This record gives sequence, structure tokens and C-alpha cells, in this order.
Amino acid sequence: MRQFFTEDDPSKRTFPSLHGFRTPSNMDEYLKLKAKQAEYIAKKESKGKCDTNLSSRMQHGLSKFRNLEDFARDLSKEISRHQMLIFKEAKERSLRAYHE
Repeated sequence: MRQFFTEDDPSKRTFPSLHGFRTPSNMDEYLKLKAKQAEYIAKKESKGKCDTNLSSRMQHGLSKFRNLEDFARDLSKEISRHQMLIFKEAKERSLRAYHE
């Protein structure tokens, strides 16, 4: 998942968990595809079974999706903070060099 924040070229991003789905170009698209994948898997696994089974599988898949979404949000914040720290340090170094 860090690839969305560190790899600019979408063709170099690999997501084995999205096998059979197109390569997403951003994190929002990735999460939408994961939600569709959860729905697809639930429908496939509960084919020929009662609606309760489908509902249960959908809840399970979407619960995993929400955890992934939370993780992505937290990771995005962490990487943003790290990038801001790097930018701040570089700015301070250039200001010190300018004043010397």
C-alpha cells in the first residue's frame, strides 16, 4: 500500500490482492476496487445459498475493507507528516547556509 505514496508510476505498482481487477491510479480508486472485490467475492461464495449467507459474507468483506481504509488513512497521514518534516529540515538547512 505504501506504493501509492512512494511510486509515481502506476504501472510499477503491484497489488496481488486485486488479481483480476485493473490497476488503480490512486488510493481512492484502489479502495473502491477493494469494496467491489469484497462484494464480488461475497456474491460468488454465497451463490445458491440463502440471503442471510450473502449478508453475512458482505458484512465480513466490508469490515475488512473498513480496516483497510482506516489503515490507508493512517498511513497517508504518517507519510505526509514525514514528508513535511523532510521539507522543514531542508528549508532550515538552506536558510542556515544562506545566512553563513
